[in-house]
Amino acid sequence: MRSTNKFSGISAPVLTPFCDNGGVNYKEYEKLIRYITTNGVHSIFVCGTSGEFINLTLEEREELLIAAKEGAAEGTSVMFNITAMNLRDLDRLIEYAKSRKADSVSVTAPYYHKYDTNTLTEYFKTVSEHTGDMPLYLYNMSGMTQNPITAVILKTLLESCNNIKGIKDSSMDFMTILEYQNVVDKKDFEIITGNDAQVLAALQAGASGGIIAAAGVCPGEASKIYEKFMENDMPAARIAQNKIMSMRELFRSVMPVMAHKKALELYGFRMGRARFPFRDLTDGETEIIIKGMKNLGLV
Repeated sequence: MRSTNKFSGISAPVLTPFCDNGGVNYKEYEKLIRYITTNGVHSIFVCGTSGEFINLTLEEREELLIAAKEGAAEGTSVMFNITAMNLRDLDRLIEYAKSRKADSVSVTAPYYHKYDTNTLTEYFKTVSEHTGDMPLYLYNMSGMTQNPITAVILKTLLESCNNIKGIKDSSMDFMTILEYQNVVDKKDFEIITGNDAQVLAALQAGASGGIIAAAGVCPGEASKIYEKFMENDMPAARIAQNKIMSMRELFRSVMPVMAHKKALELYGFRMGRARFPFRDLTDGETEIIIKGMKNLGLV
């Protein structure tokens, strides 16, 4: 049984396929989303880290939201990443998300420069004000932004920002989830792990679910962790978690994102050439993915 919260359970950050000419392959994106949302995943994250938002233009991000809404199965919740490093672009993405009826938006901390706690708190308050009544999910990607969303920041924000409905934690530090749990007193607030290896542990600690890269490749396998957990079948949940951990290790042994895309190609998806600054996998790396997926019984 799924929770009534929109992003409980397993959500998929959707990878972005490209054409040989370098453009985004929107038709393949629709096809990919249809596959994901008809195989156990009921919510998707558009233009997240796995979706290479940082390598996309604003126009491409907007078009991907259109394609996501077109391709998603009925009842799918769509979260759209509005992260931008200036207020004009941020406002543009917010308004577009509203016009295209995204279910929620998500934002990381600002990156490149290092900011103090007060600056980060005011930043998220500003984003909250600009999103208005649209549900907003914070995205703690501290390894990339170098600006962690601490439990102290989260607690302060929840005292005044009513539209902040959840947080995705991709810090890879399990203590962060526990610290979030300690400061959140709203029953409908969603704490979501972004670490494929920690889904079951996060659920056991009270998290709502996970937005994990594996779900964008093998949605049915990834969803088993949550399904078995909700059925209180812990042995089966651990087996499912271990399989996803093995998949994670396989992809990380080569190059994440490009490894995930190569795995999708084994299922018939045309993911295209790498977009700068990524590179295509070598023949040797491709062979590692093919062999690993076979060994895991996934192809």
